[in-house]
Amino acid sequence: MARGSFDLGERRERLLTAPVARVLYDLSWPMTLGLFAVIAINVTDTFYIGRLGSTELSAIGFCFPVIFGMSAIAIGMGNGGAAVVSRAIGAGREEQARALISSTLIFVTLFAAALAVIMLRISDNVFLALGAPEDLLPYINQFMTIWYWGLPLLVAPIVLNGLIRAGGEAKYPSMLMVIAALINAVVSPFIIFGLFGFPALGMAGAATATIIARLVITAMAIAWLLRNELLTFSAETMRRFLPCIGQVLRYGAPAFFAQLVAPISSAIVTRLLASAGPETVAGFAVGARIESLALIPFFALQTGITPFVGQNVGAGNDARLRGAERNVWIFAGLWGGIGALILFCFGGALGGLFTEQAEIAAISDAYLETIAFGLWGAGLLAVGIGIFNPLGYPNLAMATNVLRYLGLYAGLALLGVLVLGREPQESVFAAASASYVIAGLASAALFHFLLTRPNRKDLAPAPRPHSNTAVTGRSAS
Repeated sequence: MARGSFDLGERRERLLTAPVARVLYDLSWPMTLGLFAVIAINVTDTFYIGRLGSTELSAIGFCFPVIFGMSAIAIGMGNGGAAVVSRAIGAGREEQARALISSTLIFVTLFAAALAVIMLRISDNVFLALGAPEDLLPYINQFMTIWYWGLPLLVAPIVLNGLIRAGGEAKYPSMLMVIAALINAVVSPFIIFGLFGFPALGMAGAATATIIARLVITAMAIAWLLRNELLTFSAETMRRFLPCIGQVLRYGAPAFFAQLVAPISSAIVTRLLASAGPETVAGFAVGARIESLALIPFFALQTGITPFVGQNVGAGNDARLRGAERNVWIFAGLWGGIGALILFCFGGALGGLFTEQAEIAAISDAYLETIAFGLWGAGLLAVGIGIFNPLGYPNLAMATNVLRYLGLYAGLALLGVLVLGREPQESVFAAASASYVIAGLASAALFHFLLTRPNRKDLAPAPRPHSNTAVTGRSAS
C-alpha cells in the first residue's frame, strides 16, 4: 500500500523541537473548530427539538446525562489510546504505535456493541431513576432507542480522532468533526419536521441524523488510517491485541471513569432540579449546551496538549513540558475572562434562541451568569486532564474529575438542598461555578508538581533506528 502524505517522523520532529507555544497553537486551533462542530450537533438537536415543544425539550434534558455517560466510554478510551500511542511515537516505536491504534479500535467497537444491548434492556429503569415522569418516556425512547442502536458508530469516530491526533495530525480530525456537524444540521430538519415529503420522525429524526453523520466520518477516518498505514487488521495485530489492550486500559480505564463521573453528577443534579419541575430541567439543559460552547477553547487545548506531552515524555524533553505549563496559565486567564464576559452579558439572549418560553430562557440565563465566574477554573481542570494521562498518571485525571463533579459539584448541590434547605436551582448553579474554581486550582497545583518529575518508567526511548523517520529528541522552549 502506498503511504499517504502523512509523515509520522516529520510530525514527531515538530512536536519535539519546534517552539512550544507554536506547536500547542498548531495542535489546538483546528480542534477549536472541530469541537465547536461536535458541540454544535448537540446544540442543533436542542434547537430543533425545542421547536417541537416544551415537552420534547424537557425529554431531551433527561437524555443528556445518559448520552454523556455513553460518550464517556469513547472519550476515555480515546484519551487512553492517544496517551499510549503518543508516548510510543515519541520513543520512536512506530510499529508498537500501529498495533495500539488497531487494537484500540477493535476493542471499543466490541465494547460499544455490548453496552448498546444492555442499555436497550434497562433504559426505562434508568430514566425513571433520574426522575423522568412516565409521560415523558415515549419521547425519551424515540430519541434514545436510535442512539443505542447506533452506539458503535457514535463511539468509533471519537476514538479514531484521538488516535489520529496522537501522531500530531490535528487538521484532519477537525475536518471530520465539521463534516459531521454539517451533515447533521442539513439532514435534521428534513426528518424531524418531515420537509419536502420526508417522514416526520420528531425526536427520532434528530438521533437518526446524528447516526448518519457519524457513519460518514467513521468511514473517512478508517480510510485515512489505512491510507497512511497506521491501521492494520492482520494475524500480527491479533497476536498483539491483548498486550496492547492492557496498555490502553491502564490509561483508558481511569480516563473512562474520569469522564463517567461527569454524567453521574449530571444525573444527580438533574434529579435535584426535576423536583422543581420540568421547566427547570429544560432551562438547565439549554444553559449547559451554551456553556459547552464557551468551554470549546479549553477542550481544544486539552486535545492539543495530550500528544505534545506524550511525545515529549517519550523522548525525555523535560524543559518543553515546563514551557507548556506557562502557556496553559496564560490561556486560562485570557479565555476565562473573555468567555465569562460573554456568558454574563449575553446569556439571556442566547437562551432565548432555543425556546419561546420566557421561564425556561430565564432559568438558562441565571445558570450562565453564575457559571461565568468559574470559567477560568474549568480551563485549568480540562488541561490538567490532558496532561495527566500522557505524563504517566492516569489515576490523577480520574481523581481531579471525581473531585470536581462528585465531591464538589454534586456534593455541594446536595448539601445546599438537603442540609441548608436552599432551592435546587440556586444550590446547583452555585455548586457548578464553585467546583470549577476549586478543582481547577487543585489540578494546576498537581500538574505543576508533576511536570518537574514525569513518569517514564514504562516507556524508555528506543535506540535511534537507521531510517529517515527517526528523530533525535531535543529540548527546546
